Amino acid sequence: MPPVSLHKKTLQAYVLLMATRSIFMPFESLEEACQQFDLDLATILAVEETRYLNRRSPVPKAGNLHLAWVYSENPDHHDRFINMLHVSPHVFQIILILIENHPIFTNYSNLGQTPVKQQLAVTLYRMGRFGNAASVEDIARTAGCGEGSVENYTDRCFTAIESLHGMFVRRLTSAEKEVEKQWMDQQLGFKGTWREGWLMYDGTIVVLFRKPGLNGDAYYTRKCNYGLNVQASSNFCNIAII
Repeated sequence: MPPVSLHKKTLQAYVLLMATRSIFMPFESLEEACQQFDLDLATILAVEETRYLNRRSPVPKAGNLHLAWVYSENPDHHDRFINMLHVSPHVFQIILILIENHPIFTNYSNLGQTPVKQQLAVTLYRMGRFGNAASVEDIARTAGCGEGSVENYTDRCFTAIESLHGMFVRRLTSAEKEVEKQWMDQQLGFKGTWREGWLMYDGTIVVLFRKPGLNGDAYYTRKCNYGLNVQASSNFCNIAII
């Protein structure tokens, strides 16, 4: 059962107050009852329309993720850009072009979202951290945003990127398979049954930060670490993942 929100708890407590008050403190006249009803209704509406019931102090924000854009302008500093976001400026721009028009980044509000460029940068920075440096609080301080924004940016970018799956990972058509087979004949000189070997496979280990708590030994690899095995199949002409 999901936890009860503070709004719901507050409304439940107020409704209980209204019920007990009418029992132990009955109204002396209909006019008094109507006035109290109007007040109760206004109170309930105020609780419903108030986003934060407790006072919130503004959190100072002064991140340094903007340095990535400075690094991207000078090829001599592209290694620093890669160190921060784990992709090159060119690859970052391609990903941005592919996802920036996804509807997940539109909220149809007078107050628009943070630019997609910034959301993607925060997401990639977060994906490149591990251990204590991967905490939402640390990511938020580096990015100069709130902890909730880090979660929202990540969720949106993942939704947009996952929507591209069919563009990059798909089965080939019969005509595309024949192109691959002809490439095998021309480049390698294989004839007959060898031309059917137009796919290549390779794998890698995604290293985990530490041993998983559940069935941890099952993740122990031949590299003497804990990780997940990933295997991909691609063709030869353009290395497209199949």
